[in-house]
Amino acid sequence: MKKHLSAFLPAALLGLLLACIYFLPKHQGLATPSISGDLPLGYSLPGWDGVKVQESEAERKILASDTKFSKAKYTLQKRVPWEQSTPAVEVSIVYSGQEMNNSIHRPEVCLPSQGHLNVQGTESKLTLQNGKEIKLTRLSSKLPIQNKDCPHLQFIHYYLFIGNGTINHTHLGRNIQDIMDRLISGKVQSWAYFQAGTHWAPELGLSEKDADARLRKLISELLPRQIDWEQVK
Repeated sequence: MKKHLSAFLPAALLGLLLACIYFLPKHQGLATPSISGDLPLGYSLPGWDGVKVQESEAERKILASDTKFSKAKYTLQKRVPWEQSTPAVEVSIVYSGQEMNNSIHRPEVCLPSQGHLNVQGTESKLTLQNGKEIKLTRLSSKLPIQNKDCPHLQFIHYYLFIGNGTINHTHLGRNIQDIMDRLISGKVQSWAYFQAGTHWAPELGLSEKDADARLRKLISELLPRQIDWEQVK
């Protein structure tokens, strides 16, 4: 009896697995992210001057060929002519292609390959201009430069992932959401990645507090325009 049962069990398990696969939701095509890559340029974002930026050749080589980029840098407009200029905030929106693993990477992995040192991440909350509260991952790092008076530029970055009707601020959270969507609803996400960063250096008279405030100000004013909040509940 036991011999017959042991012979039958693998076949039964295989049959159960095939039945489960049969009843899983069917894949209906890639679901597009709920964020626009049409970044405001010129003075269309009040208080800021936006300039389009081209992705680098290195970014193109690292990521899959069907990865799409939208990049710009924003400088705060001076309130008076003699006001000191501040470093620009650089914004990137990257859309994954068919090969998810080769289209989107975590900055914790990408930044060290670009020369950044001591990359540290923490969770951060931000209330946007439209009243929505979101979570982001905040990264700090430093980049060596050829300047004897200022050997390093200190950087702050914020990032999150946007799917179809969903936002996740961590790589793990995005993966879990992706798996759940596939299993429960058959939705296959085509994720986008939003990152904004700027630098500071005490040797140049630039403080971390001011850099962080400038960065958070831009994000709070930009994301209400870029994200489709009717989809993201």
